[in-house]
Amino acid sequence: MVREELLTTTSKLGQAELHRRLFSGFPIAEGERDAVVASIMSGHHLLILGPPGSGKTTLAQRIASLLGDTPVVKGCPVNCSPEISECPWCQEALARGETLSQEVLPHPQRIKRLQGSGDLVPEDLVGDLDPEVAFREGLHSLTAFVPGKLLRANRGILLIDFVDRMPERVLNVVLTALAGDNISIGPFEEHFPMDMVVIATGSQAGLHYLPLDLVDCFDVVSLGYIPDREAETAVVAASMEKAGKNLPAVDTAQVVDITGLTRSHPEVERGVSTRGAIRYAEVLSAYQELGTQGEVPLRAAAHMSLPHRLRVNLETDLPGKREMVVDEVLEEVLGEESEDGLDISLTKEDLLGLVEELAREDRFRKPLKYGAFDLLLKRIHRFPDSRLARVYQDVYQRLQELYPDRFHPDNITEELLAEIEETRMREERMVRALREMESEALQQTLELLQEHQVLEKGSRGWEISRRGIAFLLEKLTPRVWESVYSSGYGRHATGKKLTAGEGRVVGIRQYRFGDRYKDISLKDTMRRAIRNRHEGVTREDIMVTTKDIRAKMDIILVVDLSGTMRQLEKLWYAKESAIALSLAAAQSGDRVGVVTFSNMADVKVDVTTNPHRVCGKVIDLELHEKAFTNIGYGLLKATHLFDRHRGGRATRHLILISDGDATAPHPSPQKYALRQAARAARKGITISCICIHEESADPELMRRIARIGKGRTYVIGAEGITDAVLQERLAARSAGA
Repeated sequence: MVREELLTTTSKLGQAELHRRLFSGFPIAEGERDAVVASIMSGHHLLILGPPGSGKTTLAQRIASLLGDTPVVKGCPVNCSPEISECPWCQEALARGETLSQEVLPHPQRIKRLQGSGDLVPEDLVGDLDPEVAFREGLHSLTAFVPGKLLRANRGILLIDFVDRMPERVLNVVLTALAGDNISIGPFEEHFPMDMVVIATGSQAGLHYLPLDLVDCFDVVSLGYIPDREAETAVVAASMEKAGKNLPAVDTAQVVDITGLTRSHPEVERGVSTRGAIRYAEVLSAYQELGTQGEVPLRAAAHMSLPHRLRVNLETDLPGKREMVVDEVLEEVLGEESEDGLDISLTKEDLLGLVEELAREDRFRKPLKYGAFDLLLKRIHRFPDSRLARVYQDVYQRLQELYPDRFHPDNITEELLAEIEETRMREERMVRALREMESEALQQTLELLQEHQVLEKGSRGWEISRRGIAFLLEKLTPRVWESVYSSGYGRHATGKKLTAGEGRVVGIRQYRFGDRYKDISLKDTMRRAIRNRHEGVTREDIMVTTKDIRAKMDIILVVDLSGTMRQLEKLWYAKESAIALSLAAAQSGDRVGVVTFSNMADVKVDVTTNPHRVCGKVIDLELHEKAFTNIGYGLLKATHLFDRHRGGRATRHLILISDGDATAPHPSPQKYALRQAARAARKGITISCICIHEESADPELMRRIARIGKGRTYVIGAEGITDAVLQERLAARSAGA
């Protein structure tokens, strides 16, 4: 048994030699080392999780190398033991009266490696028929069956890379082997027990997509990047020495510092791995061999080796963002620190809250947008508990500390006081000094926010920058993710299809006119032709794969901008819902557009998959004071927008948000709204309504519109708009709206 062999080997080697063979030049935490050794000694299957480049596959290969040579039946495709020959091939040979001889199987051949991917099918693991032999020997001859890697890993170790990328029906085959059940051989009624250990690798996030029954068969060990800087530097240096490349120790340390900072960058989800650091060092060494010295090769090699190895947060993933992150890290390691006289630090939480406040509060956003700094200063004094006011106060106090004489009220000489009236001029000077201090503090505050790339100068004033928009998206992301992950992906052990598909192969069927040629399965086509005993492939033999295709959806949010939306921050919650909807839709490639209405209607955001574009446009939405509520024209405008994007097969869905009764156009605004809803429904557009429950609301009209549009109605308070919109998106997708 392989398990007993591993236990015997670990006992003979001893702890010191075992650690040397498994972990030499491979620094991982002591807890993870003990967990790996304990799993090996227990003879359990092992699942190693971690980010790319953390050494999962290297560790798995070292564990597999503990096996030694072993005697097997000569010619047996599944490596039967000479003492116990239970496989169908050996049994068939014995039935023919043949004598089974033995040979030694070298330990490298006892390790079978499988790369996980969505294109795998169960036959890749179990095996399949050889068409040529099947034609000659017949379908039911064992000689026509070619065992797959799972069977050939018998009495050895099966290494599975990226197990989380495998389709569920393939995982079910692995589950059968892991559970110790007999493996059935293709179309034959033959079974035999498997003797092997499975070592699999995958990502930490992928663990949530694996069936629970499968994970239950594994011990799980998680690896991370090397936490110790000196240890990682030694690994990079050793790798460079092994490759025969020369890199000065100073440069090696800088390489490790640069890659290490990418992992702690606030806008990076996954930084550069140790493997990436080694590749970076190799490119840097090549640059230096070309005669380039100084910081130039460090920067050039970084831009060549690092950006594509970063995974930035979805809400900050803009074109050129990875290069910007690399530049920031390079400046921190190589550039001289800028002398910030203010010495005021803002945490990421401060920036996230500040951006949300600037986008949410019109009392700050409008003076910033139009450059009304006097009004902005008054608002800051009026609302001292706001985040912007607190940053302003920090800047103000710091300026007083830096320049105690510049704005001090006592900075008035006796000579000056002798020339003017003492009391009046003293008060005027004090007021003027105070105003200068306040003005400079406000200017420094805005420049500080510009330095943090939260604000940028517009044509008339200041606007939230693209990075500020990214912060706003990041602020909303956790709330959106809870909604997105509450449905859609599952980990059912039976491998059932889910409402939101992933484009994975889930079955096969016969070819139909109109099917894509790239969906034709040659393997299943050949199998069917053999079973039908056809000498050539006919049309009835052609088989195609079926996939759990995720249908695309276009969603347009129709938002009321009439004056009643000012109350209870209803407009902000409507803006927040549009931004959250665009974030959630981006995960599945859906498109989102925004139409606003009051007296008339306007397209504010054309349908797009880019949440940054939606956020940038929606932030500047403003109410129309003393305006009518023309719901019908809003529906008409949204219908016209759908008509402009008629190509493709996306489902078209419309979500109406309003807090008031239809008041335009006369003489019958309600009937006009219902007519436009019916017009949209005839074009295949579904409509759902979110009614903000107020005295002016007309829930019955909203229900009738949703009934015509075959959608749903939500009657809620203003603070529930975002949750209702996200819930409606999932309901529309599940219903195939």
